[in-house]
Amino acid sequence: MMEKCANIIADWLISCKVVEETDKELYSYAVHSILLSLSPLALAIGFGICMGCVRQSVMIIMPFVIIRKFSGGYHTKHAWSCLIWSCLLLLLCITISFYIKCGWEIALVTVGAAVSLILNSPIDNVNRELDQEEHHRYKKITTVLVLVFALTTVLLFECRLYTYSLCISIGIVLSAGLQLPCIFKKVRQLFVK
Repeated sequence: MMEKCANIIADWLISCKVVEETDKELYSYAVHSILLSLSPLALAIGFGICMGCVRQSVMIIMPFVIIRKFSGGYHTKHAWSCLIWSCLLLLLCITISFYIKCGWEIALVTVGAAVSLILNSPIDNVNRELDQEEHHRYKKITTVLVLVFALTTVLLFECRLYTYSLCISIGIVLSAGLQLPCIFKKVRQLFVK
């Protein structure tokens, strides 16, 4: 579906004489990448509107999207299963944000998730494995991002903005949680050999 949208937009750009016909594939790919990057935010805003919590939804998805770009983690094999699981996980996280209290328990879980992200990132994607230099750079970027978001969580908590502090914590935990299937698979392979 996203590919069709990307092709439609690329065709429109060609018809408006903004790009050349020979560059259609390149622009179609670029539009597809942009749509793919914006889809989690669009989902979060959509669910937030339906549930009356747009700010919280965005505060959950932003750390997740930004950290996940560099930390890696589990990916489904098909776009439709990715969309379904993304929707379910986002709904679960938004719902959890209504029921969890901001306190030492969530702080401990967030610290555990942050440490896990720093130690285990980046996790290669089967579609694109990182070379040694990229691996080193992504690890540094992930570490900085995780620390920035963790510090932001603490600052929001200190400013008594508990809901937003909690939402960012959930985003950090979600990023770490989606690395777990890959970590378990790696550990299992070590014991099977």
